Amino acid sequence: MKNSEDIQSEYAGGERLEMEKYILVVLFLVQQRWGYVINKIFAEDGITTKQWLMLIIISQAFNNDPSMQEVANAMSTTHQNVKQLASRLEKRGFLTIKRDPENRRILRLKITPACQEYWEKRTRDHAQSISSLFQGLENEEIKQLFQIMGKMDKISTNLYEQAKE
Repeated sequence: MKNSEDIQSEYAGGERLEMEKYILVVLFLVQQRWGYVINKIFAEDGITTKQWLMLIIISQAFNNDPSMQEVANAMSTTHQNVKQLASRLEKRGFLTIKRDPENRRILRLKITPACQEYWEKRTRDHAQSISSLFQGLENEEIKQLFQIMGKMDKISTNLYEQAKE
C-alpha cells in the first residue's frame, strides 16, 4: 500500500476533485483507526467508542439534560441506537434515564455523579490519550484544523439534514 506522503505528492497541485477524494478516504480511515484506538483505551473500563462519544455529547453539547432524540440528532444516529447505548450506560451507573415531567413521552438523559467521578479520575490519562491522537501537529496546524473542522461540521450537518428529508 502506498504511504500517505506518496499519495499526497501525486495529488499535490492537482485537480481539486482528486484532492477531495483523498481527503474523504483519509477522513474515513482516521475515524476507523481512532475508533479502534479509543476502544482499546477504554476497553478495561468496559466503555465503547460510541458510549464515550455519547457521554461527551451529553455532558458538553447541552445546557440541560437532553432527550434521547436530541442526543440521537447530535450523534447523527437513531433514537433506538441511543436507547441501547443509554441503557448500557445506565446499568453501569454512568447516567440515568428519566421521563420528562412536562411531557411523559420524552426520556431525558442525565450524567450521574459516578460518571463525573470516573472522568475526574481519568483526567490526566484522558488528556494524554487525546494529545496522542494529534502528536506531530504543531500548534498552528491544530488551530487551522480546528477552523477547518468547524466548517466541515457545518457542511456535513447541512448535507445530513437534506439527506433525512
